[in-house]
Amino acid sequence: MDFDKIEQIYGEEMLENIMDNKEEVKKNINYLIDLGFDDIQDIFERITPLFINDNKTFKNKIDRLIKKIGLDYINIIENDLGLLEDII
Repeated sequence: MDFDKIEQIYGEEMLENIMDNKEEVKKNINYLIDLGFDDIQDIFERITPLFINDNKTFKNKIDRLIKKIGLDYINIIENDLGLLEDII
């Protein structure tokens, strides 16, 4: 992960939030990996606030989005990260 990029986009406070919630952040990253997403680094760096959510909230948000999008959710989300921005 490019934490300098995250700091440039969201500020130092976001880095502190990541550290304060690192277990939840790890669980959330692993959930996307389990779902089959490939570009986790880009998603994390661009949509960092989403990963600060507790794991239950994160899963609920992702699952609702997947249900709305359908079976091709990986391709659709990876090509339009704005969909993830909308659920922050």
